[in-house]
Amino acid sequence: MRPPSEFVHQIADAYEKIYDLAYLRTHPLCDLLVPARSLAPRDRAWRLHHLLLEVIGDLAPGPQVPVLSRQWRRHRLLTLRYVDALEPDAVMEELSISRRHYYREHNLAMEALATILWERRQPVAPAAQAGLSPAIDEQASLSQLELLRREAARLAQASRCANVGTTLQHVLPLLQNMLTGRGIALTQVVAEGLPSVAIDESMLRQLLLGTLEYLVKYVAQTAIDLSARACEQTVRLTLRMEPARDAEANLAQEAEERLMAVTEMAALSGARLQVLRTGSAVLILDLELPVAQRTVLLVDDNEDALELFRRYLSANHYQVATARTAQEALDKVRQLRPYAITLDLMMPGQDGWDLLQILLSQPETHQIPIIICTVLKQKDLALSLGAAAFLEKPVSEQALLDALASFHQF
Repeated sequence: MRPPSEFVHQIADAYEKIYDLAYLRTHPLCDLLVPARSLAPRDRAWRLHHLLLEVIGDLAPGPQVPVLSRQWRRHRLLTLRYVDALEPDAVMEELSISRRHYYREHNLAMEALATILWERRQPVAPAAQAGLSPAIDEQASLSQLELLRREAARLAQASRCANVGTTLQHVLPLLQNMLTGRGIALTQVVAEGLPSVAIDESMLRQLLLGTLEYLVKYVAQTAIDLSARACEQTVRLTLRMEPARDAEANLAQEAEERLMAVTEMAALSGARLQVLRTGSAVLILDLELPVAQRTVLLVDDNEDALELFRRYLSANHYQVATARTAQEALDKVRQLRPYAITLDLMMPGQDGWDLLQILLSQPETHQIPIIICTVLKQKDLALSLGAAAFLEKPVSEQALLDALASFHQF
């Protein structure tokens, strides 16, 4: 069902103000898309904010659609504009499109998003209609709030990292019919425990599909050996094959533009794709993917607490940085873009509450999960203000590791 034009305008307006949570608190979309009246206004705004970001993923056309298609470009436009929070001019430059083209695609994307969200709208129902008193309903929402925060943090981290082994499991079945039809046997050796790579999962999927399709489309009756292993700072994926002589010309000419597009896409993602030859008969494609560095910034003015957390994390393969004041923490966050932050609330000068709000209000830092670690018993308040998790001091090693692990179960 096509949504009313007024609803499309409301969707576009909400996206323009997606990082202004104060504005979203009173937005008319809250009643349609987040009808839980028992939630505090800031929590309804927070849920609307994340719903708007998550639904962008629904426009991803899937791996069967060519990566240079209009559908993928439209999805990329939305991701750059609202997930990465780039200004329109920066998006135009990134996609190499004109201003007119940008706004045409943006308007069509808003209509597509509005169509999806129109189907999800819900009638406003007070808690009593669900058989719950407002007090019980609010208590239930608070008990689920930390899980909700951790899931949101996990989704944010998943957009920054991907698992090569898992992605290959999703990609290879898509090519199975083509492999079988062309008489190609593919063997794979994927090392266990590969580290996550610093690339969006959908982009990694397109890279793997594009690289494999380059080979599969132009050869037949041969074998492809696929291997993936960890190197010092990369995960290296190698495709080795011995093409028939009549296929070499195809690989050198007909597929040149296709491989160039995949190579450029790899470079934009921080990866590197190379074509290597050993002798005249063996063709090797080598894809190097940067390993995701999981740096945790510890923010606390207590040196003993910093040292304890440093020992916890260093022994478990996390990179550790520390800050003792809010200003030092802000400088380190902008410099390091850490995977997560642990934050004490009681610090001199600007306290942890101030720093929490600053980090969550800025587009370049709002996706970094923040774990509050404090002696204060204010878990509900910390979570309602946007913390991803809350740990009461003294914090055990396992509790801290479990909180961090919950952000990267993808």
